[in-house]
Amino acid sequence: MNETDADMGPVTETPGSDYRPWTVTVATGFFWLFAAALAAAGAWGLTQVLVGGVDSASAAVGVVAIAWLVAAYYWLIGRRLLQLRNVIAQAVFQSLLWLPVGYFLREAAHPVLGLAAWGLAAAMLALILAPPTRRAVGFGQNRPFGE
Repeated sequence: MNETDADMGPVTETPGSDYRPWTVTVATGFFWLFAAALAAAGAWGLTQVLVGGVDSASAAVGVVAIAWLVAAYYWLIGRRLLQLRNVIAQAVFQSLLWLPVGYFLREAAHPVLGLAAWGLAAAMLALILAPPTRRAVGFGQNRPFGE
């Protein structure tokens, strides 16, 4: 939406404005969905440790801790996207990590889950690299070092 201010001339959306394209909102939702799933997986793993359903409790606790740390990181990426901060590189990297996950799920006799992981990775990449998202967070703008 372009508007004109009598004193300032044309006024357009900038990374600091309240304009948030739907691509940012949906990408944020994907990251928060992954964060919730990883937190739930960690809780399930902790439950397995408590009921004695694992062979090595220390290894299972380590997996739980990693799942919760990654969940916190995904929540942070989603929060930064929602705040229109430039976390495009981190979001792209985390999205690309789901490609080998999909491959290994397919190899482990879970072809539907593997295809779902690939589909989610493709959808996340498309949303993150969409022009409205990049413009909203200021990705690719040349700014002086240190800003």
